[in-house]
Amino acid sequence: MKAAYIMACMVLLLVGAASSERGKGWCGEIPPLPGDEKFQRIYVEDATLFHENGREVALWGVNFQTAMSWEWGRSRRDKFKPKFDVDHWKSIVERSFTEIQQMGCDVIRIHLCPGDFADVNGNLIETDWLDMLDYTMSECHRRGIYVYLALLNHLGGEKGRDAILNSTLKEHKWAAMVVPQKLEATDNYIRQLVNRKNPYDQGRVYKSYPGWIIAEVMNEPMWPNEAPSKAEFPESVSVYEEWLAANEKQIGSHAWRTFKTEKIKDYINRIDRLLYEEQVPAVTCWNLFWSQGPVHQGWESFDAAAASTVPMISFSTYPGQSDSQKGTSQDLSEQNYLPYLKQSYEDPEYQGWLQEDRFKGKKASIVYEYETWHNQSTYMYPAMAKYFRAQGAQVATMWTYYLNEEGHELPRSHAHHLNLISTPRKAASFLVAREIFKNTPRYIPYATTEDDADQFGHAALSYPLDLSTYADKNHLVYTGDLKSDFVQLPRIPKQISGYGSSPFIQYKGKGMYFLEAVFEEGQFSNHWNVKVMPHAVFDEEGQVVVNREKEFSMTLRIPGMARSEWQVYRVNSGKRSRVQIQPPAITFHVAPGNYEIIKR
Repeated sequence: MKAAYIMACMVLLLVGAASSERGKGWCGEIPPLPGDEKFQRIYVEDATLFHENGREVALWGVNFQTAMSWEWGRSRRDKFKPKFDVDHWKSIVERSFTEIQQMGCDVIRIHLCPGDFADVNGNLIETDWLDMLDYTMSECHRRGIYVYLALLNHLGGEKGRDAILNSTLKEHKWAAMVVPQKLEATDNYIRQLVNRKNPYDQGRVYKSYPGWIIAEVMNEPMWPNEAPSKAEFPESVSVYEEWLAANEKQIGSHAWRTFKTEKIKDYINRIDRLLYEEQVPAVTCWNLFWSQGPVHQGWESFDAAAASTVPMISFSTYPGQSDSQKGTSQDLSEQNYLPYLKQSYEDPEYQGWLQEDRFKGKKASIVYEYETWHNQSTYMYPAMAKYFRAQGAQVATMWTYYLNEEGHELPRSHAHHLNLISTPRKAASFLVAREIFKNTPRYIPYATTEDDADQFGHAALSYPLDLSTYADKNHLVYTGDLKSDFVQLPRIPKQISGYGSSPFIQYKGKGMYFLEAVFEEGQFSNHWNVKVMPHAVFDEEGQVVVNREKEFSMTLRIPGMARSEWQVYRVNSGKRSRVQIQPPAITFHVAPGNYEIIKR
Protein backbone atom coordinates (compact mmCIF):
# COMPACT_ATOMS: atom_id res chain seq x y z
CA MET A 1 0.00 0.00 0.00
CA LYS A 2 2.79 2.36 0.97
CA ALA A 3 4.69 1.55 -2.23
CA ALA A 4 1.61 2.25 -4.33
CA TYR A 5 1.13 5.58 -2.59
CA ILE A 6 4.75 6.57 -3.22
CA MET A 7 4.45 5.56 -6.87
CA ALA A 8 1.27 7.63 -7.28
CA CYS A 9 2.98 10.65 -5.76
CA MET A 10 5.94 10.25 -8.12
CA VAL A 11 3.61 10.13 -11.13
CA LEU A 12 1.87 13.30 -10.00
CA LEU A 13 5.19 15.05 -9.45
CA LEU A 14 6.44 14.06 -12.87
CA VAL A 15 3.22 15.16 -14.53
CA GLY A 16 3.27 18.46 -12.65
CA ALA A 17 6.91 19.13 -13.60
CA ALA A 18 6.34 18.24 -17.22
CA SER A 19 3.19 20.34 -17.47
CA SER A 20 4.99 23.37 -16.12
CA GLU A 21 7.81 23.03 -18.63
CA ARG A 22 6.46 21.46 -21.81
CA GLY A 23 9.46 22.34 -23.86
CA LYS A 24 9.97 21.88 -27.55
CA GLY A 25 8.75 18.50 -28.72
CA TRP A 26 7.42 17.40 -25.34
CA CYS A 27 4.46 15.61 -26.90
CA GLY A 28 6.51 13.71 -29.46
CA GLU A 29 6.15 13.66 -33.20
CA ILE A 30 2.69 14.11 -34.68
CA PRO A 31 2.32 12.73 -38.22
CA PRO A 32 2.01 15.76 -40.52
CA LEU A 33 -0.98 16.26 -42.80
CA PRO A 34 -1.41 18.60 -45.80
CA GLY A 35 -1.61 22.21 -44.59
CA ASP A 36 0.53 21.66 -41.50
CA GLU A 37 3.45 23.43 -43.18
CA LYS A 38 1.63 26.75 -42.58
CA PHE A 39 2.17 26.43 -38.81
CA GLN A 40 4.92 26.36 -36.24
CA ARG A 41 4.05 24.55 -33.03
CA ILE A 42 4.51 26.65 -29.90
CA TYR A 43 6.25 25.86 -26.63
CA VAL A 44 7.18 27.71 -23.40
CA GLU A 45 10.68 28.18 -22.10
CA ASP A 46 11.79 30.69 -19.45
CA ALA A 47 8.29 32.23 -19.36
CA THR A 48 8.48 32.96 -23.08
CA LEU A 49 6.48 31.53 -25.98
CA PHE A 50 8.57 30.24 -28.87
CA HIS A 51 7.83 28.75 -32.27
CA GLU A 52 9.44 25.43 -33.12
CA ASN A 53 12.15 27.25 -35.05
CA GLY A 54 13.18 29.16 -31.90
CA ARG A 55 11.61 32.48 -32.93
CA GLU A 56 9.68 34.39 -30.26
CA VAL A 57 5.90 34.37 -30.73
CA ALA A 58 4.10 37.63 -31.53
CA LEU A 59 0.54 36.98 -32.76
CA TRP A 60 -2.15 39.61 -33.32
CA GLY A 61 -5.80 38.79 -33.81
CA VAL A 62 -9.42 38.91 -32.72
CA ASN A 63 -12.03 37.02 -30.80
CA PHE A 64 -14.02 35.34 -33.55
CA GLN A 65 -17.23 33.84 -32.18
CA THR A 66 -18.41 31.55 -34.91
CA ALA A 67 -19.42 28.64 -32.67
CA MET A 68 -21.35 30.39 -29.89
CA SER A 69 -25.12 30.79 -29.99
CA TRP A 70 -24.82 33.94 -27.87
CA GLU A 71 -22.91 35.71 -30.65
CA TRP A 72 -25.65 35.06 -33.17
CA GLY A 73 -28.38 35.95 -30.73
CA ARG A 74 -26.87 39.26 -29.57
CA SER A 75 -26.58 40.89 -32.96
CA ARG A 76 -29.18 42.99 -34.71
CA ARG A 77 -29.73 40.24 -37.20
CA ASP A 78 -31.77 38.65 -34.41
CA LYS A 79 -34.09 41.65 -34.28
CA PHE A 80 -36.85 39.80 -36.09
CA LYS A 81 -35.88 36.45 -34.55
CA PRO A 82 -35.20 34.51 -37.75
CA LYS A 83 -34.63 30.78 -37.48
CA PHE A 84 -30.95 29.96 -37.31
CA ASP A 85 -29.63 28.75 -40.66
CA VAL A 86 -26.21 27.13 -40.30
CA ASP A 87 -25.43 27.39 -44.04
CA HIS A 88 -26.22 31.11 -44.05
CA TRP A 89 -24.12 31.57 -40.93
CA LYS A 90 -21.21 29.78 -42.63
CA SER A 91 -21.40 32.20 -45.55
CA ILE A 92 -21.12 35.13 -43.11
CA VAL A 93 -18.24 33.43 -41.31
CA GLU A 94 -16.40 32.69 -44.55
CA ARG A 95 -16.66 36.32 -45.65
CA SER A 96 -15.51 37.45 -42.21
CA PHE A 97 -12.51 35.10 -42.36
CA THR A 98 -11.43 36.84 -45.56
CA GLU A 99 -11.86 40.24 -43.89
CA ILE A 100 -9.73 39.46 -40.84
CA GLN A 101 -6.99 38.05 -43.04
CA GLN A 102 -7.03 41.31 -45.00
CA MET A 103 -6.51 43.00 -41.61
CA GLY A 104 -3.45 40.87 -40.87
CA CYS A 105 -4.94 38.58 -38.20
CA ASP A 106 -2.88 35.46 -37.61
CA VAL A 107 -4.75 34.14 -34.54
CA ILE A 108 -8.37 33.93 -33.38
CA ARG A 109 -9.78 33.24 -29.93
CA ILE A 110 -12.93 31.12 -29.75
CA HIS A 111 -15.16 30.84 -26.68
CA LEU A 112 -16.53 27.35 -26.13
CA CYS A 113 -19.78 27.05 -24.21
CA PRO A 114 -20.74 23.55 -23.04
CA GLY A 115 -24.33 24.74 -22.99
CA ASP A 116 -24.19 24.91 -26.80
CA PHE A 117 -23.04 21.35 -27.45
CA ALA A 118 -22.63 19.25 -24.30
CA ASP A 119 -24.91 17.78 -21.66
CA VAL A 120 -24.71 18.03 -17.86
CA ASN A 121 -22.26 15.09 -17.78
CA GLY A 122 -19.93 16.67 -20.33
CA ASN A 123 -20.92 14.41 -23.22
CA LEU A 124 -20.72 16.17 -26.59
CA ILE A 125 -24.01 16.62 -28.44
CA GLU A 126 -24.14 16.95 -32.22
CA THR A 127 -25.58 20.46 -32.60
CA ASP A 128 -25.20 23.23 -35.17
CA TRP A 129 -22.72 24.92 -32.84
CA LEU A 130 -20.48 21.87 -32.60
CA ASP A 131 -20.70 21.67 -36.39
CA MET A 132 -19.63 25.32 -36.57
CA LEU A 133 -16.65 24.59 -34.32
CA ASP A 134 -15.60 21.75 -36.61
CA TYR A 135 -15.99 24.04 -39.61
CA THR A 136 -14.01 26.84 -37.97
CA MET A 137 -11.13 24.58 -36.94
CA SER A 138 -10.94 23.26 -40.49
CA GLU A 139 -11.05 26.75 -42.02
CA CYS A 140 -8.30 27.98 -39.71
CA HIS A 141 -6.13 25.05 -40.75
CA ARG A 142 -6.82 25.71 -44.43
CA ARG A 143 -6.12 29.44 -44.13
CA GLY A 144 -3.08 29.22 -41.84
CA ILE A 145 -4.69 30.95 -38.84
CA TYR A 146 -3.69 29.94 -35.30
CA VAL A 147 -6.42 28.96 -32.83
CA TYR A 148 -6.77 29.96 -29.17
CA LEU A 149 -9.59 28.06 -27.44
CA ALA A 150 -11.23 29.22 -24.22
CA LEU A 151 -12.53 25.82 -23.16
CA LEU A 152 -15.30 26.85 -20.75
CA ASN A 153 -17.78 29.71 -20.65
CA HIS A 154 -21.31 29.99 -19.29
CA LEU A 155 -22.93 31.80 -22.23
CA GLY A 156 -25.26 30.04 -24.62
CA GLY A 157 -27.29 26.86 -24.55
CA GLU A 158 -30.74 25.78 -25.58
CA LYS A 159 -33.60 26.57 -23.24
CA GLY A 160 -34.33 23.68 -20.95
CA ARG A 161 -31.01 21.88 -21.45
CA ASP A 162 -28.68 21.70 -18.48
CA ALA A 163 -24.91 21.74 -18.86
CA ILE A 164 -21.70 22.06 -16.83
CA LEU A 165 -21.93 25.79 -17.44
CA ASN A 166 -24.96 27.53 -18.86
CA SER A 167 -26.33 31.05 -18.96
CA THR A 168 -29.50 29.82 -17.24
CA LEU A 169 -27.58 28.48 -14.22
CA LYS A 170 -27.18 30.76 -11.23
CA GLU A 171 -24.39 28.63 -9.80
CA HIS A 172 -21.93 28.34 -12.63
CA LYS A 173 -18.23 29.14 -12.82
CA TRP A 174 -17.01 28.77 -9.24
CA ALA A 175 -19.28 25.78 -8.63
CA ALA A 176 -17.68 24.03 -11.61
CA MET A 177 -14.36 24.27 -9.76
CA VAL A 178 -15.48 22.58 -6.54
CA VAL A 179 -18.54 20.32 -7.04
CA PRO A 180 -17.31 16.73 -7.65
CA GLN A 181 -19.94 15.92 -10.30
CA LYS A 182 -19.10 19.08 -12.23
CA LEU A 183 -15.37 18.37 -12.00
CA GLU A 184 -15.90 14.89 -13.42
CA ALA A 185 -18.18 16.26 -16.11
CA THR A 186 -15.56 18.85 -17.05
CA ASP A 187 -12.90 16.17 -17.34
CA ASN A 188 -15.20 14.16 -19.58
CA TYR A 189 -16.07 17.18 -21.73
CA ILE A 190 -12.44 18.16 -22.29
CA ARG A 191 -11.34 14.59 -23.04
CA GLN A 192 -14.11 14.17 -25.60
CA LEU A 193 -13.37 17.55 -27.16
CA VAL A 194 -9.60 17.10 -27.59
CA ASN A 195 -10.17 13.64 -29.09
CA ARG A 196 -13.00 14.69 -31.38
CA LYS A 197 -12.58 13.77 -35.03
CA ASN A 198 -13.31 16.67 -37.39
CA PRO A 199 -15.57 15.57 -40.28
CA TYR A 200 -14.52 18.65 -42.30
CA ASP A 201 -10.86 17.65 -42.15
CA GLN A 202 -10.66 13.92 -42.94
CA GLY A 203 -11.44 12.98 -39.35
CA ARG A 204 -8.48 14.84 -37.91
CA VAL A 205 -8.39 14.76 -34.10
CA TYR A 206 -8.54 18.21 -32.47
CA LYS A 207 -5.42 17.75 -30.37
CA SER A 208 -3.37 16.96 -33.48
CA TYR A 209 -3.97 20.40 -35.04
CA PRO A 210 -0.63 22.24 -35.15
CA GLY A 211 -2.52 25.53 -35.27
CA TRP A 212 -4.25 24.99 -31.93
CA ILE A 213 -1.69 26.72 -29.72
CA ILE A 214 -3.50 27.94 -26.57
CA ALA A 215 -5.89 26.10 -24.23
CA GLU A 216 -7.35 28.62 -21.80
CA VAL A 217 -9.14 26.74 -19.05
CA MET A 218 -12.06 29.10 -18.43
CA ASN A 219 -13.11 32.58 -19.50
CA GLU A 220 -13.20 35.01 -16.56
CA PRO A 221 -13.45 32.43 -13.74
CA MET A 222 -15.32 34.55 -11.18
CA TRP A 223 -15.99 33.75 -7.52
CA PRO A 224 -18.05 35.51 -4.84
CA ASN A 225 -15.88 37.71 -2.62
CA GLU A 226 -17.63 36.37 0.47
CA ALA A 227 -19.07 32.95 1.22
CA PRO A 228 -22.63 32.82 -0.17
CA SER A 229 -25.61 31.23 1.54
CA LYS A 230 -26.24 27.52 1.36
CA ALA A 231 -29.85 28.17 0.43
CA GLU A 232 -28.65 29.95 -2.70
CA PHE A 233 -25.79 27.60 -3.61
CA PRO A 234 -26.44 24.26 -1.89
CA GLU A 235 -23.94 22.01 -3.72
CA SER A 236 -20.89 24.26 -3.68
CA VAL A 237 -21.44 25.62 -0.17
CA SER A 238 -21.70 22.02 1.04
CA VAL A 239 -18.19 21.48 -0.33
CA TYR A 240 -17.06 24.59 1.56
CA GLU A 241 -18.58 23.30 4.80
CA GLU A 242 -16.85 19.94 4.37
CA TRP A 243 -13.56 21.78 3.82
CA LEU A 244 -14.11 23.86 6.98
CA ALA A 245 -14.70 20.72 9.02
CA ALA A 246 -11.73 18.86 7.55
CA ASN A 247 -9.40 21.80 8.19
CA GLU A 248 -10.87 22.72 11.59
CA LYS A 249 -11.59 26.26 10.45
CA GLN A 250 -14.33 28.69 11.42
CA ILE A 251 -16.63 30.45 8.99
CA GLY A 252 -15.24 33.87 8.10
CA SER A 253 -13.57 35.98 5.42
CA HIS A 254 -10.11 34.54 6.05
CA ALA A 255 -11.35 30.95 5.77
CA TRP A 256 -13.26 31.73 2.58
CA ARG A 257 -10.22 33.36 0.99
CA THR A 258 -8.06 30.37 1.91
CA PHE A 259 -10.65 27.94 0.54
CA LYS A 260 -10.97 30.01 -2.63
CA THR A 261 -7.20 30.11 -3.25
CA GLU A 262 -6.76 26.38 -2.61
CA LYS A 263 -9.66 25.31 -4.80
CA ILE A 264 -8.69 27.57 -7.70
CA LYS A 265 -5.12 26.27 -7.60
CA ASP A 266 -6.34 22.65 -7.39
CA TYR A 267 -8.65 23.25 -10.33
CA ILE A 268 -5.98 24.88 -12.49
CA ASN A 269 -3.55 22.03 -11.81
CA ARG A 270 -6.26 19.43 -12.42
CA ILE A 271 -7.07 20.71 -15.91
CA ASP A 272 -3.40 21.31 -16.72
CA ARG A 273 -2.63 17.72 -15.71
CA LEU A 274 -5.55 16.42 -17.79
CA LEU A 275 -4.33 18.24 -20.91
CA TYR A 276 -0.86 16.88 -20.31
CA GLU A 277 -2.17 13.34 -19.95
CA GLU A 278 -4.06 13.74 -23.22
CA GLN A 279 -0.85 15.08 -24.84
CA VAL A 280 -2.50 18.27 -26.05
CA PRO A 281 0.32 20.43 -27.50
CA ALA A 282 -1.58 23.69 -26.91
CA VAL A 283 -0.10 25.73 -24.05
CA THR A 284 -2.36 25.80 -20.97
CA CYS A 285 -3.42 29.23 -19.77
CA TRP A 286 -5.30 30.68 -16.77
CA ASN A 287 -7.46 33.78 -17.17
CA LEU A 288 -6.82 36.72 -14.80
CA PHE A 289 -9.52 39.19 -15.71
CA TRP A 290 -9.48 42.81 -16.76
CA SER A 291 -7.82 45.91 -15.33
CA GLN A 292 -8.63 46.31 -11.60
CA GLY A 293 -9.27 42.57 -11.38
CA PRO A 294 -7.79 42.39 -7.85
CA VAL A 295 -10.23 45.11 -6.71
CA HIS A 296 -13.29 43.35 -8.09
CA GLN A 297 -12.27 39.71 -7.66
CA GLY A 298 -9.71 39.75 -4.86
CA TRP A 299 -6.14 38.47 -5.01
CA GLU A 300 -7.01 34.78 -4.55
CA SER A 301 -7.11 33.84 -8.23
CA PHE A 302 -3.84 35.70 -8.80
CA ASP A 303 -2.19 33.91 -5.86
CA ALA A 304 -3.48 30.55 -7.11
CA ALA A 305 -2.30 31.12 -10.69
CA ALA A 306 1.15 32.21 -9.58
CA ALA A 307 1.54 29.02 -7.49
CA SER A 308 0.01 26.70 -10.13
CA THR A 309 1.64 24.54 -12.80
CA VAL A 310 0.25 26.50 -15.77
CA PRO A 311 3.04 28.22 -17.70
CA MET A 312 0.93 31.13 -18.95
CA ILE A 313 -1.67 33.66 -17.78
CA SER A 314 -4.00 35.92 -19.74
CA PHE A 315 -5.37 39.40 -19.01
CA SER A 316 -7.66 41.92 -20.70
CA THR A 317 -7.73 45.71 -21.01
CA TYR A 318 -10.83 47.85 -21.54
CA PRO A 319 -10.07 51.58 -21.26
CA GLY A 320 -13.34 53.35 -20.52
CA GLN A 321 -15.15 50.34 -19.08
CA SER A 322 -15.45 51.82 -15.59
CA ASP A 323 -16.49 55.22 -17.02
CA SER A 324 -19.43 53.84 -18.94
CA GLN A 325 -20.55 51.86 -15.93
CA LYS A 326 -20.61 55.08 -13.90
CA GLY A 327 -23.18 56.56 -16.23
CA THR A 328 -20.88 58.53 -18.50
CA SER A 329 -22.00 59.06 -22.09
CA GLN A 330 -21.95 55.86 -24.10
CA ASP A 331 -19.75 57.42 -26.77
CA LEU A 332 -16.33 57.80 -25.14
CA SER A 333 -14.45 58.67 -28.35
CA GLU A 334 -13.68 62.21 -27.16
CA GLN A 335 -11.83 61.13 -24.01
CA ASN A 336 -8.06 60.73 -23.77
CA TYR A 337 -7.22 57.29 -22.38
CA LEU A 338 -3.43 57.42 -22.69
CA PRO A 339 -3.10 58.31 -18.95
CA TYR A 340 -5.28 55.29 -18.16
CA LEU A 341 -2.74 52.96 -19.79
CA LYS A 342 0.04 54.55 -17.78
CA GLN A 343 -1.91 53.99 -14.57
CA SER A 344 -2.68 50.40 -15.60
CA TYR A 345 1.04 49.78 -16.04
CA GLU A 346 2.10 51.32 -12.73
CA ASP A 347 -0.71 50.49 -10.28
CA PRO A 348 -0.69 46.89 -8.91
CA GLU A 349 -4.47 47.02 -8.43
CA TYR A 350 -4.87 47.80 -12.12
CA GLN A 351 -2.36 45.66 -14.04
CA GLY A 352 0.92 46.58 -12.39
CA TRP A 353 0.77 43.10 -10.80
CA LEU A 354 2.16 41.80 -14.11
CA GLN A 355 5.50 43.36 -13.09
CA GLU A 356 5.66 41.30 -9.89
CA ASP A 357 8.44 38.69 -9.73
CA ARG A 358 5.94 35.85 -9.35
CA PHE A 359 4.57 36.64 -12.82
CA LYS A 360 7.29 38.47 -14.76
CA GLY A 361 9.89 35.89 -15.63
CA LYS A 362 7.74 33.08 -14.23
CA LYS A 363 4.67 32.99 -16.48
CA ALA A 364 4.27 33.80 -20.14
CA SER A 365 1.47 36.34 -20.70
CA ILE A 366 -1.13 36.99 -23.39
CA VAL A 367 -4.11 39.32 -23.86
CA TYR A 368 -7.36 37.39 -24.08
CA GLU A 369 -9.50 40.45 -24.86
CA TYR A 370 -9.05 44.17 -25.42
CA GLU A 371 -11.18 46.95 -26.80
CA THR A 372 -11.53 50.72 -26.77
CA TRP A 373 -15.04 50.39 -25.24
CA HIS A 374 -17.78 52.61 -26.71
CA ASN A 375 -14.97 54.34 -28.54
CA GLN A 376 -14.34 54.76 -32.27
CA SER A 377 -11.04 56.64 -31.91
CA THR A 378 -8.01 55.48 -33.86
CA TYR A 379 -5.11 56.24 -31.51
CA MET A 380 -5.97 53.69 -28.79
CA TYR A 381 -5.32 50.33 -30.48
CA PRO A 382 -1.73 51.40 -31.30
CA ALA A 383 -1.19 52.71 -27.77
CA MET A 384 -2.59 49.48 -26.33
CA ALA A 385 -0.29 47.39 -28.54
CA LYS A 386 2.72 49.22 -27.11
CA TYR A 387 1.31 48.79 -23.58
CA PHE A 388 0.82 45.03 -24.10
CA ARG A 389 4.44 44.61 -25.17
CA ALA A 390 5.60 46.58 -22.13
CA GLN A 391 3.70 44.02 -20.03
CA GLY A 392 5.40 41.17 -21.88
CA ALA A 393 2.38 39.95 -23.85
CA GLN A 394 3.02 37.77 -26.92
CA VAL A 395 -0.52 37.17 -28.18
CA ALA A 396 -3.40 39.66 -28.23
CA THR A 397 -6.98 39.09 -29.44
CA MET A 398 -9.48 41.94 -29.67
CA TRP A 399 -13.03 41.40 -28.37
CA THR A 400 -14.76 40.92 -30.68
CA TYR A 401 -14.73 40.97 -34.45
CA TYR A 402 -18.25 41.72 -35.61
CA LEU A 403 -19.43 39.03 -38.02
CA ASN A 404 -20.88 41.30 -40.62
CA GLU A 405 -24.18 40.75 -42.38
CA GLU A 406 -24.99 43.36 -44.98
CA GLY A 407 -27.63 45.80 -43.77
CA HIS A 408 -27.37 44.86 -40.11
CA GLU A 409 -24.64 46.91 -38.53
CA LEU A 410 -24.01 47.79 -34.91
CA PRO A 411 -24.32 51.44 -33.82
CA ARG A 412 -21.36 53.77 -33.30
CA SER A 413 -21.84 53.68 -29.52
CA HIS A 414 -21.69 49.90 -29.22
CA ALA A 415 -19.14 48.77 -26.64
CA HIS A 416 -17.36 46.38 -29.00
CA HIS A 417 -17.42 47.20 -32.67
CA LEU A 418 -14.65 46.27 -35.08
CA ASN A 419 -15.28 45.33 -38.69
CA LEU A 420 -13.24 46.00 -41.80
CA ILE A 421 -16.27 47.28 -43.71
CA SER A 422 -18.42 49.03 -41.12
CA THR A 423 -15.63 50.60 -38.98
CA PRO A 424 -12.89 51.31 -41.55
CA ARG A 425 -10.87 53.87 -39.52
CA LYS A 426 -10.83 51.58 -36.52
CA ALA A 427 -9.77 48.72 -38.82
CA ALA A 428 -6.90 50.89 -40.05
CA SER A 429 -5.84 51.54 -36.45
CA PHE A 430 -5.98 47.79 -35.81
CA LEU A 431 -3.46 47.37 -38.64
CA VAL A 432 -1.21 50.10 -37.19
CA ALA A 433 -1.40 48.32 -33.83
CA ARG A 434 -0.50 45.02 -35.44
CA GLU A 435 2.75 46.43 -36.79
CA ILE A 436 3.59 47.96 -33.41
CA PHE A 437 2.88 44.70 -31.59
CA LYS A 438 4.99 42.70 -34.03
CA ASN A 439 7.94 45.09 -34.01
CA THR A 440 8.17 46.44 -30.46
CA PRO A 441 10.48 44.59 -28.02
CA ARG A 442 8.87 43.29 -24.84
CA TYR A 443 9.33 44.71 -21.36
CA ILE A 444 10.39 48.22 -22.38
CA PRO A 445 8.79 50.32 -19.59
CA TYR A 446 5.57 51.95 -20.75
CA ALA A 447 5.76 55.71 -21.27
CA THR A 448 4.57 58.25 -23.85
CA THR A 449 6.37 61.29 -25.23
CA GLU A 450 3.37 63.47 -24.26
CA ASP A 451 0.21 63.00 -22.20
CA ASP A 452 -1.90 63.05 -25.36
CA ALA A 453 0.50 61.84 -28.07
CA ASP A 454 3.38 59.47 -28.64
CA GLN A 455 6.20 58.85 -31.10
CA PHE A 456 8.34 55.72 -30.93
CA GLY A 457 10.15 53.47 -33.38
CA HIS A 458 8.33 53.67 -36.70
CA ALA A 459 5.03 54.74 -35.15
CA ALA A 460 3.22 57.89 -34.12
CA LEU A 461 -0.18 58.51 -32.57
CA SER A 462 -2.14 61.55 -31.45
CA TYR A 463 -5.29 61.91 -29.35
CA PRO A 464 -6.01 65.54 -30.45
CA LEU A 465 -5.67 64.59 -34.13
CA ASP A 466 -7.30 61.17 -33.63
CA LEU A 467 -4.59 59.77 -35.88
CA SER A 468 -2.08 56.95 -35.85
CA THR A 469 0.42 55.59 -38.32
CA TYR A 470 3.19 53.08 -38.81
CA ALA A 471 5.86 53.61 -41.45
CA ASP A 472 8.96 51.54 -42.13
CA LYS A 473 10.97 51.30 -45.35
CA ASN A 474 8.44 48.94 -46.94
CA HIS A 475 5.08 49.42 -45.27
CA LEU A 476 2.88 52.43 -44.56
CA VAL A 477 -0.38 52.30 -42.55
CA TYR A 478 -2.48 55.29 -41.46
CA THR A 479 -5.93 56.02 -40.03
CA GLY A 480 -6.69 59.44 -41.52
CA ASP A 481 -5.30 62.29 -43.60
CA LEU A 482 -1.54 62.00 -43.16
CA LYS A 483 1.02 64.78 -43.66
CA SER A 484 4.70 64.16 -44.26
CA ASP A 485 5.74 65.74 -40.94
CA PHE A 486 3.72 63.37 -38.71
CA VAL A 487 6.14 60.47 -39.17
CA GLN A 488 9.20 59.71 -41.27
CA LEU A 489 7.84 58.27 -44.50
CA PRO A 490 9.43 55.62 -46.71
CA ARG A 491 10.70 56.83 -50.10
CA ILE A 492 8.61 54.31 -52.03
CA PRO A 493 6.47 52.03 -49.86
CA LYS A 494 5.84 48.53 -51.19
CA GLN A 495 2.56 48.31 -49.28
CA ILE A 496 0.07 50.99 -48.26
CA SER A 497 -2.94 50.28 -46.05
CA GLY A 498 -4.83 53.47 -45.45
CA TYR A 499 -7.89 55.55 -44.75
CA GLY A 500 -8.04 59.11 -46.08
CA SER A 501 -5.15 60.68 -47.97
CA SER A 502 -1.36 60.72 -47.71
CA PRO A 503 1.53 62.12 -49.77
CA PHE A 504 1.29 58.95 -51.88
CA ILE A 505 -2.48 58.60 -52.34
CA GLN A 506 -5.37 61.04 -52.38
CA TYR A 507 -8.75 59.48 -51.77
CA LYS A 508 -12.06 61.06 -50.68
CA GLY A 509 -14.01 57.90 -49.96
CA LYS A 510 -14.75 56.70 -46.40
CA GLY A 511 -13.40 53.21 -46.63
CA MET A 512 -10.04 51.50 -46.36
CA TYR A 513 -7.84 50.73 -49.34
CA PHE A 514 -4.83 48.49 -49.85
CA LEU A 515 -2.06 49.12 -52.39
CA GLU A 516 0.61 46.46 -52.85
CA ALA A 517 3.55 46.16 -55.24
CA VAL A 518 3.76 42.76 -56.98
CA PHE A 519 7.16 41.06 -57.01
CA GLU A 520 8.28 38.12 -59.15
CA GLU A 521 11.46 36.25 -58.24
CA GLY A 522 12.39 39.10 -55.92
CA GLN A 523 12.04 41.80 -58.56
CA PHE A 524 9.33 44.45 -58.89
CA SER A 525 7.10 43.34 -61.77
CA ASN A 526 5.84 46.85 -62.71
CA HIS A 527 2.51 45.79 -61.33
CA TRP A 528 0.46 47.08 -58.38
CA ASN A 529 -2.67 45.53 -56.89
CA VAL A 530 -5.29 47.82 -55.34
CA LYS A 531 -8.26 46.79 -53.20
CA VAL A 532 -10.87 49.41 -52.29
CA MET A 533 -13.35 48.70 -49.50
CA PRO A 534 -16.95 50.01 -49.34
CA HIS A 535 -17.76 53.56 -48.30
CA ALA A 536 -19.05 53.59 -44.68
CA VAL A 537 -20.26 56.48 -42.52
CA PHE A 538 -22.25 56.93 -39.32
CA ASP A 539 -25.60 58.68 -39.79
CA GLU A 540 -27.14 61.21 -37.36
CA GLU A 541 -28.50 58.39 -35.21
CA GLY A 542 -25.10 56.74 -34.96
CA GLN A 543 -25.94 53.83 -37.27
CA VAL A 544 -23.48 52.65 -39.90
CA VAL A 545 -24.51 53.25 -43.50
CA VAL A 546 -22.52 51.19 -46.00
CA ASN A 547 -22.41 52.04 -49.72
CA ARG A 548 -20.93 49.30 -51.91
CA GLU A 549 -21.45 51.06 -55.23
CA LYS A 550 -20.45 54.74 -54.83
CA GLU A 551 -17.39 55.90 -56.80
CA PHE A 552 -14.70 58.29 -55.65
CA SER A 553 -11.63 59.78 -57.23
CA MET A 554 -8.23 58.25 -56.38
CA THR A 555 -4.87 59.80 -57.27
CA LEU A 556 -1.54 57.97 -57.01
CA ARG A 557 1.64 59.99 -56.44
CA ILE A 558 4.21 57.23 -56.10
CA PRO A 559 7.71 58.55 -56.95
CA GLY A 560 8.81 57.44 -60.40
CA MET A 561 5.31 56.64 -61.68
CA ALA A 562 4.62 58.85 -64.71
CA ARG A 563 0.99 58.83 -65.88
CA SER A 564 1.86 58.10 -69.50
CA GLU A 565 3.60 54.83 -68.56
CA TRP A 566 0.80 53.17 -66.56
CA GLN A 567 -2.66 51.76 -67.15
CA VAL A 568 -5.43 50.99 -64.63
CA TYR A 569 -7.77 47.99 -64.86
CA ARG A 570 -10.74 46.96 -62.78
CA VAL A 571 -10.75 43.21 -62.05
CA ASN A 572 -14.09 41.47 -61.64
CA SER A 573 -14.47 37.66 -61.56
CA GLY A 574 -11.01 37.32 -63.10
CA LYS A 575 -11.79 39.65 -66.01
CA ARG A 576 -10.05 42.98 -66.61
CA SER A 577 -11.76 46.14 -67.83
CA ARG A 578 -9.77 49.27 -68.59
CA VAL A 579 -10.30 52.35 -66.41
CA GLN A 580 -9.75 55.83 -67.82
CA ILE A 581 -6.91 57.88 -66.30
CA GLN A 582 -7.36 61.62 -65.93
CA PRO A 583 -4.34 63.91 -66.39
CA PRO A 584 -2.02 65.22 -65.17
CA ALA A 585 -1.47 62.57 -62.44
CA ILE A 586 -2.59 58.94 -62.22
CA THR A 587 -6.15 59.87 -61.29
CA PHE A 588 -9.09 57.52 -61.80
CA HIS A 589 -12.53 56.76 -60.37
CA VAL A 590 -12.90 53.72 -58.14
CA ALA A 591 -15.86 51.86 -56.74
CA PRO A 592 -15.34 49.18 -54.07
CA GLY A 593 -13.49 46.28 -55.65
CA ASN A 594 -10.13 45.13 -57.01
CA TYR A 595 -7.85 46.97 -59.44
CA GLU A 596 -4.52 46.43 -61.15
CA ILE A 597 -2.09 49.16 -62.17
CA ILE A 598 0.31 47.91 -64.82
CA LYS A 599 3.17 49.59 -66.65
CA ARG A 600 2.59 49.74 -70.38
